[in-house]
Amino acid sequence: MRKVYNQLIFSILTFFIMSCGSNENASRPQTDYLMVFSDDSCHCITYNDTPIFSSDNTNASLFYNDIATVQDANGDWSYINRKGERKLSGSYQKATVFSEGMAWVIKHGDMPGAINEKGDIKISLRDNHSVRVFMEGRAAVAIVKKKQILWGFINKDGHEIVKPEYKTVSDFRLGLAAVQNFDGKWGYINLNGENIIECQYSTAYPFNDNGLAIVKSDNKYLVINREGNTIQTHAYDEMIPDGVWARVRSGKQWGWCDEKGQTVVAPSFEDCRAFGQSDIAPVKIRGKWAYTDRSGKIVIKRQFTEAYPFIDGCAAVKTGTVWGFIDTKGCFTVNPQYDYISQDYLYQALGLGSSMSTLQIK
Repeated sequence: MRKVYNQLIFSILTFFIMSCGSNENASRPQTDYLMVFSDDSCHCITYNDTPIFSSDNTNASLFYNDIATVQDANGDWSYINRKGERKLSGSYQKATVFSEGMAWVIKHGDMPGAINEKGDIKISLRDNHSVRVFMEGRAAVAIVKKKQILWGFINKDGHEIVKPEYKTVSDFRLGLAAVQNFDGKWGYINLNGENIIECQYSTAYPFNDNGLAIVKSDNKYLVINREGNTIQTHAYDEMIPDGVWARVRSGKQWGWCDEKGQTVVAPSFEDCRAFGQSDIAPVKIRGKWAYTDRSGKIVIKRQFTEAYPFIDGCAAVKTGTVWGFIDTKGCFTVNPQYDYISQDYLYQALGLGSSMSTLQIK
C-alpha cells in the first residue's frame, strides 16, 4: 500500500509540473477575498487589508463561485459563504473545492461522492483510489489494479469516458488532456478519449490559447501544434510555458523566450516564476527575490525572502518570516504581518490550479 501511495504522490506532483507556468487555471478563484493566517486564526481580508471575518479554521481555500472550503481544528471540512457562514449543513472527512458546480467529498461513514452547490449527492464512487475536480465536463479518476494506479476520466453523469489505463493524466484544457502511458511517454487525447497525438514525448505541457504546446523528445524541447506537427526546436536545458512565452533555463540561469523561440529576457537569474497575465514577474538574485519587466529590467528591487506572481494586480511576498501583499509598484497593500497565506492562493499564483482539487480516497 505504501508503494501505491508513493505512486499517487508522484502522479500528482508530475501533473502539477506538467501544468505549471500557463497561469490559465481551469478552476478560476475569486481573489477579492484572501485567506491569511496569524495568531492561530484564519482571517479573510481584501487586498487593501480590510477585514471581512475571522475564524478558528486551520486551512482554507479561496472562494470559487462564492464558496470556500475550510478545515477546522478537528480536521473536518466544510463550506462557507463570503460572510464566513456555513454554506452547507454537515461536515466532511475530506473535500475538494467546487469546480463547474460540483465538488468531491467523503462524508463520515459514507462512500465518496460528488455534490452540487446545494449539497445534493450527484455521483457516488466505488472502488476508486482518487479523483480530481471537473474540468471541461470531465473528472480524472484513478483505480488500483495489480498494485498499479490507473487514471481515466468520467463525465458529470458518472459515466466512464476514458478507460483507466494511464500512469498519469493532466486535466482537460481547450479540449485536450496530456496523458502518460506506462512506458513513461506522453501524448494527448480529446474529450472522448480518442488519441489525438500518440504517446511519444518525455514531457508534455497543456496547449496554450494559440494552439501550441511545449513537449520534450530526445532531450530537445519542441513546440508542436494540435496536429502534432513540430513548429520549433529549441536547445534550452528546460522550458516551461508562461502564456505565449516560456520560462527557459540555460545551465543554472533562467530567463524567457517568446512564442517564436527568440530569447527576450536573457537567462541570468537564479530562478524565476511566471509572468502569467502580468507584465512583471518574480526573479531570484543572490538568494533574494525581485521583480523584472518583460524587457529584463528590474522594476521592484531585490528584497524578498519569497515572491509570487501577480494576480489581479497584487502579489504575495514574504519579508523575513511574515507575509504581505504588494502592488505592481512594489508598495505594500497588505503590510507583512501574517504567518502564512492560504496554500490555495499560492498554488493559483504559480499556475497550478487549486491545491484542493484532488480527493484521495484510499
